[in-house]
Amino acid sequence: MAITQKIVTLGTGIVQIVDPSADAQRVTIRNVQPKTLEGSYSRQGFVFQMSQVFSVASPGTATFSLATPTNGVQFVSYQIVSDNSAVTATLIEGASVTSAGTPIKSFNLNRQSTGTANAVLDTATNVTGGTVIATELITASHKAAGAASSDKIFTLKGSQTYAMRFVNNGNQTTNVFFDLNWSEQFNGLHDVWLGTINESHRLQGGDEIQLFLQAGESIAARGGGTPCRVSVIRQD
Repeated sequence: MAITQKIVTLGTGIVQIVDPSADAQRVTIRNVQPKTLEGSYSRQGFVFQMSQVFSVASPGTATFSLATPTNGVQFVSYQIVSDNSAVTATLIEGASVTSAGTPIKSFNLNRQSTGTANAVLDTATNVTGGTVIATELITASHKAAGAASSDKIFTLKGSQTYAMRFVNNGNQTTNVFFDLNWSEQFNGLHDVWLGTINESHRLQGGDEIQLFLQAGESIAARGGGTPCRVSVIRQD
């Protein structure tokens, strides 16, 4: 009896991860990608943060642009604070957005990770059209916030430019603090499928399955969208 183990990186193409054996074998397969939780994603270096303090005159508007990568982005959490006046914050999809061309620096929450964001944040100089898909009213000296625990999880389309607009509703200049945390790995991209996607057994991040294979049987798998690592332990 022997025990062997290996790590396999899966793409979206089907790959045989357990070869057939002349004897029966026990197999343990574990998806070693992070669990689908914001804390796990942050620790693995998959969450990025941008924060800004800016003033909005009365009357006045401040607007930012967010250009998403191919897979889109998912908001992990956000916070908006206004000190003097009530502010209406809106998220606009499908607009024609002109950006200033001076991207805002974002940071990986895991400072030991070398991962950098693909999304591009900038100030916007012009926004026309589009649909408001989310609105927050922030009263003076109060805040609005959303996080995974509140179910306000915005998942934005890929290869789109969104506008985030802040309108001063008061009669004096107000300072606004805006903090945004997002992930570009989400919604099944780290899943592993033991066969056809949506038609076979799925292992989410951290999930494990143990199987007993008869002689000659094998197992194939594929990732859900981004490179996924699985641990395979065989005993035969």
